[in-house]
Amino acid sequence: QALRAATLAKLRGGARSAAMAVTALTSYELPASSSTGLTGSGALSARRNYPRSRAGERGAALLRSGRPGSGGAFGDRPPSGHRAARPPDADEDFEKFRTRTAPQRDELKEHVFDKWAGEPVSNEAQYTASYISIAPPEAKLELTWRDTRSRALPSSLRPNALDILDKSLRSHERDRAPPGHPSDQFFDQAAARAPPQPIPSTTQKHEDEFLETVERSLNAGQTDTALWNQYAKRAEELLITMPLDKVLRVLKALVLAKYRGPDIYSHLGAELAKEVRDSSSTRLCQALHWLARAGLRDQTLMTLMGNEALLRLHDDFVLDMHLEVLNVHAKLDVRNPRLIGSILRELQPLWADLSRDQVCAVSPLAVMNVFNDQARIAYLSRCAELGIGLPARMTPPPILRQLRLLEDCLRLDYHPTTLPNVVQLWLANLKSEADAQDDAIEPTPLTPVEEDIVRVLREELDVAITPVLQDGVLTLHLVMGKTVLEVLDSYADYYVTPAMGGQRLLRADTKLRQRLLWRRGWRVLTLDEEEWTKLTDDMYKKDLLEAVLLGARRPQVPQKLTA
Repeated sequence: QALRAATLAKLRGGARSAAMAVTALTSYELPASSSTGLTGSGALSARRNYPRSRAGERGAALLRSGRPGSGGAFGDRPPSGHRAARPPDADEDFEKFRTRTAPQRDELKEHVFDKWAGEPVSNEAQYTASYISIAPPEAKLELTWRDTRSRALPSSLRPNALDILDKSLRSHERDRAPPGHPSDQFFDQAAARAPPQPIPSTTQKHEDEFLETVERSLNAGQTDTALWNQYAKRAEELLITMPLDKVLRVLKALVLAKYRGPDIYSHLGAELAKEVRDSSSTRLCQALHWLARAGLRDQTLMTLMGNEALLRLHDDFVLDMHLEVLNVHAKLDVRNPRLIGSILRELQPLWADLSRDQVCAVSPLAVMNVFNDQARIAYLSRCAELGIGLPARMTPPPILRQLRLLEDCLRLDYHPTTLPNVVQLWLANLKSEADAQDDAIEPTPLTPVEEDIVRVLREELDVAITPVLQDGVLTLHLVMGKTVLEVLDSYADYYVTPAMGGQRLLRADTKLRQRLLWRRGWRVLTLDEEEWTKLTDDMYKKDLLEAVLLGARRPQVPQKLTA
């Protein structure tokens, strides 16, 4: 409407009316809705909407500038002698005009919240050049338990350990003052704890008297089971206050007496685990030796003692201690690859310097089951260099038996080791001379259980049986053709395994003996000694032997016939 009024006024020739119409047109503003509709953007748009230039606008601009002749036919010229005033920006140069009219950075955005094109280059450096600091999480964990049970459990369904679990943990009461402590005084638990008291002299006297009694009975040959059961029970009461040397004396006495109770050995292992850290290297090797003799195969205890030995290898471990650790791991059939590997690396440059006693101190089990090929060849080369066991008639029988057992293992048990010629020649000479001494070997006699088995086989089953037969270095009992019946002792042939829930494992030397017999062509049958001693009637003994010989299921023993 304003544009229309300006056009009509111009046609009518009224310059003043045209100027007023143009002023009304320039002051006119479109409503927000029409602006939004024209641009197509929202209320947050930064785009400027400029109205199109019209003829009336150009005419009004000419009238305001006061140019001569701008009125034309309208006759609105300024009076003569009067110069029209010029606007203040009439003499402005191009640079100022460009600076004043150039669009700003925010005006180039489609939206006011958009990122302009040059912003990543100028602002991202302040984020990449600095570190983002995040506060560490609070070291606190809160657990909320909600009991959704509507009623208490009956006593039949309530577990026995629930009463203990309902009590507060002692660790939560560590900083709490005991009942009766003054509330206005600070409670220092470390200062209130009593220091460890020395063992009373009376207890030490009882320990010394007990050890003297046990060792006196052992020296006198008193190995009665009832007597040593009392000794074992008394030892369990005194072990908790005994130092390491006394614990080892108790262990040594029980091993030499061949006591068969497994519980006392478990208690001894628990006490040794507490004393290992503060013991000397000599005591540590002594403990390993007697544990292997006792057959206590506790993997946790052996790992603890093996780690302690590993820390001392480079301190005060001598050559004999290295060999003892290898023998113990072979006898107990335990694996500690890190310790064994470290010992074998330590011994590799020392094999050529072993003496005769040190060579004889290595057991065949260690050579076959623990040594690697490199250590085995180096050890056997040293044996061949020293001529161990030659001549056979001048070698002590235990050493000769050990070397013959080693020769049998190398010849019969499979190990892909290529031995040097000097070692093969030494083994051949050892075998030829040792075979000539077979007549001098005294076979081990039969045990009472084996004699009873021979009686039942001959009288009840009418089986031809050879009670004792010497096959090289091995003594065979209860031979029937090519079948050998091995009676296994619960103490000498099985490990003491406290952590296996009553499961029994054959010792390594027993497994080696059975493997050598099998490779010699014998059929090996086994019978537990305890299983036989429970039977008191020959009829049940006959049934048991028939089941063993035929490989059938063992018959159940009636309760009334058990010893």
